[in-house]
Amino acid sequence: MKGYKFIKPHDLCFTEVLEERNELSNPQSKVKLNKVLITLSDVLRYRGELECDDIILGKTAIGIISEADANFLDLEKGKHVYINPTKTCDECYNCKRGEYDKCNNLLVAGEDFDGFLCDFIDMPFEKLFTLPQNVSDFDSLFIEHISKAIAIFDKLNINKGDYVAVLGANNFGNIFAQLLIYYQAVPIVMTLDTEDYEIAKKSGIYYVLGPNDNWQKEVSAITSGRLTDKVVYIADSNIPAGRAFSLAQNDAQVAFTGIFYKSNPVSFLQAVKKQLDILCVNSNFGNIATSINLLANKAINFSHLKLETASFSTVLETFEKLSEQLDKEGKISETIIDMFE
Repeated sequence: MKGYKFIKPHDLCFTEVLEERNELSNPQSKVKLNKVLITLSDVLRYRGELECDDIILGKTAIGIISEADANFLDLEKGKHVYINPTKTCDECYNCKRGEYDKCNNLLVAGEDFDGFLCDFIDMPFEKLFTLPQNVSDFDSLFIEHISKAIAIFDKLNINKGDYVAVLGANNFGNIFAQLLIYYQAVPIVMTLDTEDYEIAKKSGIYYVLGPNDNWQKEVSAITSGRLTDKVVYIADSNIPAGRAFSLAQNDAQVAFTGIFYKSNPVSFLQAVKKQLDILCVNSNFGNIATSINLLANKAINFSHLKLETASFSTVLETFEKLSEQLDKEGKISETIIDMFE
């Protein structure tokens, strides 16, 4: 098996990958990687801006089973599968109590252990989720986004008819807003990015506020002067974090989340004055099956999302191109790597 391993900033080495790379003592299946989604987190590790050991990058991937032991999970050669990118530490207090959903040190592929930018990978069956025939490979790459969105629903106890302010209209913010609509809540999406603004409008999100709008005034008008009691701040939105507090009414809940997190200075003065309940949502533990079901029911329209594509043979050029885009635009276009090309 071969993959792209981070060596040093701006240097990925295409090299042999040991089969025991994920510390599996008894792998039960071999998966041919099909598509891998490159996100901002991968690019920042490539640039050396996030701590990174000598590991294979790539957190989100789907593949096709090429070899499989006998099992009762309908996992057999030729099946398309989504690969769970996380594993519990099995050492913290909660793990030792069997409360794995509360693991204090959840490990993530491409960050804490080898990711998926390789041709093949050995995985135990419990880490693989069969994809229905009516769910495309493209849509499946956003299972992590949907799983985290579900976790936000649970944390904030969002109900039908609730107004939810969403700060950030990147791919994750867009998907989360569409799920709010699917469950009959009312998203009010805000963005400083004019391109994301247009994409959100095309995606069917009714309330979208752009860089030229007075967000607090508009949200107040939409909610009949109440502002909102549920605010979701997308950490990689490039929006000053303090703006989340200005859109919340007293005693509201404000959730900080995202697919990627970066340092963002913020004053908590407004939060203290308003006695806001601040939550952080990172884990999407246990939501993969529900996410696949939502995909099968076509709950989300992905056709307008901004994505690029590249081949496995051009990974080095792709990372350098994305790095240059980050320098010029302050963001990247999430990119799907086609592992068959």
